[in-house]
Amino acid sequence: MNMNSILERVAQENHTSLSEVRREIDAAIQAGLANTDPAVQAAWRTVPYEGDVPTAEELILWAAVKALSAS
Repeated sequence: MNMNSILERVAQENHTSLSEVRREIDAAIQAGLANTDPAVQAAWRTVPYEGDVPTAEELILWAAVKALSAS
């Protein structure tokens, strides 16, 4: 299953569109990056990404790997 399929499934299960799911994830990323709490900023520095901000795919992959390594 690829990332787009996963996001499409999230959209279906929440009765919304893929573009809305992406907008919501992007809004959450922006809110997280704007958080001034030093602990939150430290956590964001552990997220690998290539552009100015993480993409939904980069963030989800990071979170999945982190969750799997914690179990």
